[in-house]
Amino acid sequence: MIAKHKFWRVLTRVHKWSALIIGTQIILWFASGFFMSFFSIDKVHGDHMALEKQWPLQIEKIIPVNEALALYPKGSDVNYAHLRSALGSPVWEIEGSAGKIQVNGQDGNVWQGVSEQQVREAATHYYMGKGEITTVKKFDVAPKDYRKEVPVWQVVYKDRAATRLYISPDTGELINVRTRLWRAFDFMWMLHIMDYKERDNINLWWLKLLSFCALLFSLSGLGLIIHRVFLRPKPRKKA
Repeated sequence: MIAKHKFWRVLTRVHKWSALIIGTQIILWFASGFFMSFFSIDKVHGDHMALEKQWPLQIEKIIPVNEALALYPKGSDVNYAHLRSALGSPVWEIEGSAGKIQVNGQDGNVWQGVSEQQVREAATHYYMGKGEITTVKKFDVAPKDYRKEVPVWQVVYKDRAATRLYISPDTGELINVRTRLWRAFDFMWMLHIMDYKERDNINLWWLKLLSFCALLFSLSGLGLIIHRVFLRPKPRKKA
């Protein structure tokens, strides 16, 4: 009887201490999960704010591939060379033992990437909202709401959604759409998985530790409920 009493006392302490350790995080898990459950992933991704467009390749006056290969370092092996579109402009992309180079398919010079004016024009075609462009900037260090390869062009719109388009400097293609909702969702996701830096790692040791404490909290609470409702002796009625 004493051993059983001690067991339930220890279980009560486990429940209290686990609640003390993870109480705040449990609230954050519930709050972030509750917030994220309200929105479709398509809306979070901003699919309603911008639409990708195919740019037909302008095939007039394209230099032969041999002229493009002449710009590749001599003596280096070439693995492939193919023609691609950069907002419709032809670009030869050559890769081999000396790395990758891009050649303007119209004038034969090294491809310098799309210009700011071309980015503005492309963004106007992609954008489906009603705002106006406020800034166009090229980033060499990834902004907080963009965690992919750089450099990248950022086009900021003045609209209700605080839309930002991220456009490739090489091809002019639309890479990402970011809105105020995406940034709020990303913040909640950070709180949910407890990755406060990269926000994409769900295997962190402190997440595992607190998840284990949450499991102890739940199991100990369940055990205490069973004990108090079904197993604890009921007080005898007085005569």
